[in-house]
Amino acid sequence: MISNIVLTGFMGTGKSSVGKELSKIRGMTFVDTDDEIAKRYGPIDKIFGDHGEEYFRECERLIVRQVASLSAVVIATGGGAVLDPRNVEVLSDSGEIFCLVASPKEIVKRLTKDKGIKIRPLLISENPFGAIHELLADRQNIYEQFAQFETGGKSPLEIALKINAVINDKN
Repeated sequence: MISNIVLTGFMGTGKSSVGKELSKIRGMTFVDTDDEIAKRYGPIDKIFGDHGEEYFRECERLIVRQVASLSAVVIATGGGAVLDPRNVEVLSDSGEIFCLVASPKEIVKRLTKDKGIKIRPLLISENPFGAIHELLADRQNIYEQFAQFETGGKSPLEIALKINAVINDKN
């Protein structure tokens, strides 16, 4: 029996939406590390703007460690949290990590639906699609370490049910 369920993957792949559904299915608490960072340190785009990515990653590391120490939680990480091997170790020790994936086209569609691109510091560029391609390529080897679930064309509930079935099969 795993204690925590960790959802990772690139921004816009549905980690928060799927995490909320999965937490309902399993009767667990849902925690989003980006939300926790924002509660403690302020809006993420402001952290990046005022202090830079390195400071943000340090804040993220502290929050990940804190959240991973909880029990019976579904954790949605920021897309870059697993770039730090220390975060991967702490999260792996706390439960099982699953990676949500989507095509760059799907990610752009999701992130431009509201004001997503504007508040995604790593995508502020002339060519957000190109930035997504580049970041995905950089992170591919890391994301491939974990069981992957394609989210394109599926509802958060459908994906949550698939992950739940995988967890149930293991237990």
